[in-house]
Amino acid sequence: MDIDDAVRGARLLASDIETSLGFAVHVETGTTDEWRRFAERTGRPEPKELVRVAVPDAGTAAALDPTEPGSATAEEFAMELARILQDDIQIHIREPWPKDPTASGRSLEPTERGWQSLADRAYLVRYGQLGNSADQPESHAYVATDTQLGFLGGPGRER
Repeated sequence: MDIDDAVRGARLLASDIETSLGFAVHVETGTTDEWRRFAERTGRPEPKELVRVAVPDAGTAAALDPTEPGSATAEEFAMELARILQDDIQIHIREPWPKDPTASGRSLEPTERGWQSLADRAYLVRYGQLGNSADQPESHAYVATDTQLGFLGGPGRER
């Protein structure tokens, strides 16, 4: 996957988190010496490129290498990141997120097209559209440079 598409997917998810929860979200790219050392210690291949989404207010972050097989679109990359972050966010806020309006007490599920209800498969919210309304702030996600990547824990925090 192209790095620009991966960043776009990460920013779609960041927008959803920010508009629905009001949490700050950081989108970062690049690798660091810390990640390289981690790869050496664990015997894992060194990531060619990383796109990381950090949600400091929920104490969580996820990093994925978009050059690895898997996602083909920005939305699929957003889905992969959402699957990693969703449980941590729900634990932090102590309720389902994002709430499924068609099923009490359930969350919408990340899919390759957006947030979908398991109770009513016709209910779908595209990534980047969650919680959008006139009274909610626009996304303040930012893209950081390689040197800013390790600020929230680096290796050991990956998922």
